[in-house]
Amino acid sequence: MKTYGKIDDFYIKGDEEYLFKDILPSYYVKQNLDKGHVSTDYALRFVQNELNELLHSFVNGGFSYKGYVLFPLVRGISRNNLEKIRKLKQIMIFLNDNGYDFSDSIKMYAGNIKNSKSFAILLSSLYQDFSSVKHKNTKLINKPKCQELNINSYKKFDLRYLKPLAELKNYANRHLKQYLAGFYLHGSLATKDYVKGWSDADTLAVVSKEAIENPEKLLGLRIKMYYMRHFLYMIDPLQHHGSIIISQYDLDNYCKVYFPVEIFKYAKSFFKEDGISKIRVRDCSSESLAKLFWFVNYFRRINIQKSYNMSSYDAKNLLHCITLFPTVYLNAKGIFVYKRLSFEMAKKDFKKEAWEVIDYASSIRRNWKNTGSLPFIRLGSSINPLLAYRLNSRVVDFFKDIKKINNINTKYLVENMFRLSEGAWNRIKNAKIKKVQFF
Repeated sequence: MKTYGKIDDFYIKGDEEYLFKDILPSYYVKQNLDKGHVSTDYALRFVQNELNELLHSFVNGGFSYKGYVLFPLVRGISRNNLEKIRKLKQIMIFLNDNGYDFSDSIKMYAGNIKNSKSFAILLSSLYQDFSSVKHKNTKLINKPKCQELNINSYKKFDLRYLKPLAELKNYANRHLKQYLAGFYLHGSLATKDYVKGWSDADTLAVVSKEAIENPEKLLGLRIKMYYMRHFLYMIDPLQHHGSIIISQYDLDNYCKVYFPVEIFKYAKSFFKEDGISKIRVRDCSSESLAKLFWFVNYFRRINIQKSYNMSSYDAKNLLHCITLFPTVYLNAKGIFVYKRLSFEMAKKDFKKEAWEVIDYASSIRRNWKNTGSLPFIRLGSSINPLLAYRLNSRVVDFFKDIKKINNINTKYLVENMFRLSEGAWNRIKNAKIKKVQFF
């Protein structure tokens, strides 16, 4: 493992320095902004991606450690989010000096950004300034229309299991609709090929311009979306994520890595009317490469650190990352397809023995044995969803070994997924490096 260097949380090989502009954008901007090596087009894409990450984290909670434990009494912002939004000031000044008006946001940095309210005010201002940018090289496309989610269309004997989805739909229409331009269910629960206990509830929320322009509404949405996770955990006690969050502003300069437009074809709307019909897409090749590298680095890290002894929570996350990898790999090739279709398409690029780890993870999914959750955890989840179910995973680990129940060999998964991901990355990386060196 001596061939790897380390930058922040990323393990890097020597030849990957040619790709920092794509795979480590924050590091690239930090090293090159003052040297004049960052173009305004690159800076604008960087800002959009950073704002997307900040909005995603904030709306899903984005709490400090104290806030995570003591919610709803404490609702502080994570140190990572505070650092990320503060670092944007330098690039805002750069863009403002190069013909883009970010003066209102720059003024906001004069205040002390330390709590949820000041964070929401600055985030709102940043989005409003960014919305005035005239985007180039976008293509207007029709978004597939999503039908309304109808729980009664599912198998009758699964309606008890699916009750949280019906409750989520009611909750969304009562508490979320005033903040969102669209709210969707996607993944296996939407296409009805779910596996009980394995499948998580995948949702996408499009935050309306009106909500982003009003910091008080942003704060209200944050709390409502965090309580919403209660319904997600009732479906999958080991769910690792909240909702995918994008802004209505993003639809005018859309990066498909946020959520592939093609997937709307398989999604259902929690609202009666699907009000989003047109999207302007832009090139997202750099973002696709960065996302693939994030997964590659994840497998590098756990392999280098020999992280075989995982909790049930971490083991489930490993399996989800493995089953999502074919989709991410195809995205880096410029191919965007529904996850279920990605396996056969990506498999063609690999030798049979290399692909066996994907088949093994898929077999675990098909035969998944659920460990469930404790009754009192569901009550606690209505107060602090994330904390309640993290505690549930600890308790379940104590009484049940989810890895043994589901025949999960984490050492095999880590080592073989590391090999497969490196092979996939080398194929994509080498083509990109040749292109960079040629130009």
